[in-house]
Amino acid sequence: MDVDKFDIPLMRPRLPNAEAVVPYLSEIDINQWYSNYGPLEQRLRSRFANMFSVGPENVVLTANGTLGLTMALREAAKGLRGLCVMPSFTFAASAHAAVAAGLTPHFVDVDPVSWGLDPDNVRQYLAGLGENVRAVLPVSPFGAPLNVAAWDKIELETGVPVIIDAAAGIDTITPGRCPTIVSLHATKPLGIGEGGLIICEDVDRARELFFHTNFGFRGRRSAESMGFNGKLSEYSAAVGHAALDQWERTRRQNIDCSVLYAEALQELDGIVFAPGSDATFAKSTFNILLPEGNLDDAITFMNAQGIEVRQWWSKGCHREPAFENCSSGELPVTEKLGRRVLGLPFFSGLTAQEIGRVRSSLESFI
Repeated sequence: MDVDKFDIPLMRPRLPNAEAVVPYLSEIDINQWYSNYGPLEQRLRSRFANMFSVGPENVVLTANGTLGLTMALREAAKGLRGLCVMPSFTFAASAHAAVAAGLTPHFVDVDPVSWGLDPDNVRQYLAGLGENVRAVLPVSPFGAPLNVAAWDKIELETGVPVIIDAAAGIDTITPGRCPTIVSLHATKPLGIGEGGLIICEDVDRARELFFHTNFGFRGRRSAESMGFNGKLSEYSAAVGHAALDQWERTRRQNIDCSVLYAEALQELDGIVFAPGSDATFAKSTFNILLPEGNLDDAITFMNAQGIEVRQWWSKGCHREPAFENCSSGELPVTEKLGRRVLGLPFFSGLTAQEIGRVRSSLESFI
């Protein structure tokens, strides 16, 4: 993103500054341990475990979120080829992870209210696809809460592994037996630059994913199972500690921005907030549903006002060239969302005056 091009940029990531990170970097110098599950990585796992009221053995840290998603899907598929049932309405990384895991995305439409997969619909859908389905990949829409218990039930009833993509869901996820993957990318609510977090209440499954991050080694230098290098370095862990130190303040500032938007846009005719836009949890983007019309024209108009906006999830993965040959069901809701969902500027420090300008420009366009 070219922040200098716009008066109000789409995003302004804010990670811990050097002063906050230096004490942890000094530990690295003292320890002379730079990767391979060093002291900082181990402590960071414990801190995340406390955050989600699970044990450290239920937490796996990865070099980035997409890698964590790929590993979880590979573990689910057990080396077999087949389909990954997933929404088309998601970021391309979700589909890329399925392909990297040796699976072929099969796109399913999302619920018109939640903008995510509906567990009951997926249960019926699976019955018609046969035994070639290796995994189901529900996606948290822009970090909105998911019913993890319902997906745990789907997995138990159907025998098809479920992997939950909650890339922006650090403030909404609840642990379940199905692995949930969170991104710690710089653009996410709790960012460390690059990193991923896997939470899984099934200790055996979490252990398999842990081995997966280190070439499938299980305490000796022998690849006893699938794996590759997915470890989080000590340097990334250092930023992670500093980010957790500041999390309550970061979270509060993020929610404050949501409050300002809710107040500014609540009476704007024709605008519908994305699911989970309420000011109760931190999020990385703020999305709205525009009235039927030309979304490209809206983007051009807003940009001309000096306001950067974006379609974060484009028009659906099924319309991306990389996935255009993947199978799918009917996708009417996805098509509608692809024509109408717009991401607005959203970051800590965005002022009420700037949000007022966003509102005025939207009102003029509509």
